[in-house]
Amino acid sequence: MVLKTAVIITGGRGKRFEERTEDLPKPLIPVNDKPILERIIEWLAMSGVENIIIGTAYKKDMIKNYFGDGEDFGVKIKYTEHDENGGTEDAFKALLEQANIEDDNFYAMNGDQITNLSLDDLEKAHLEGSSIATIATINLRTNFGIVSVNENGKISEFKEKGEVHDKKMNAGIYVFNKQIKDLLIGGNIEENTFRKLIKESKLHSFHHNGLWLTVNDKKELNHAEQMLKKQEGLN
Repeated sequence: MVLKTAVIITGGRGKRFEERTEDLPKPLIPVNDKPILERIIEWLAMSGVENIIIGTAYKKDMIKNYFGDGEDFGVKIKYTEHDENGGTEDAFKALLEQANIEDDNFYAMNGDQITNLSLDDLEKAHLEGSSIATIATINLRTNFGIVSVNENGKISEFKEKGEVHDKKMNAGIYVFNKQIKDLLIGGNIEENTFRKLIKESKLHSFHHNGLWLTVNDKKELNHAEQMLKKQEGLN
């Protein structure tokens, strides 16, 4: 059973896109003719999510005008506002203070990833882990060559850029228990609340091996478009 509510924080200016975001907020940048945020909302709706709350900042009216109340996308959408210069924890804190979320547990995420992650499996992992938060993780990815060194200091292997299978990274997709609202103080959630939860053994991980793309600059946008064309069988 998929949770019924998801919160998405958007609002960053997307400076790495340079002129692309002077007149367009990053969530509306098209990936193969469809905005990033629209792809996220479609994935949530197809997974069974009914209620979406979007935290907005930079050019927030353009986002609200595009998605409206969500009826055209098969969901109910509400909006909150936060300072675009704040951190991820500031954005989540503002969203949860402004939104009246009654669910015990709900999905939470950044608004810049495209994935086929199973929300049903993510929810199960969260409930079984009895944690306040569960983070979806993927294998660490690097744009640099990977060097393995033996005990004598000699290089035993050299690989070109790719995945590091013994290290994991945060995919920016979570399940939060409503208790998290009382722990948010501002700044970046990875540096504050998550570190508190680690000390209390209340932070769980769910590993995802499937599709996961981010769209934070022109290079990532181009890569995402090529990958999605392959996934969708387009030329």
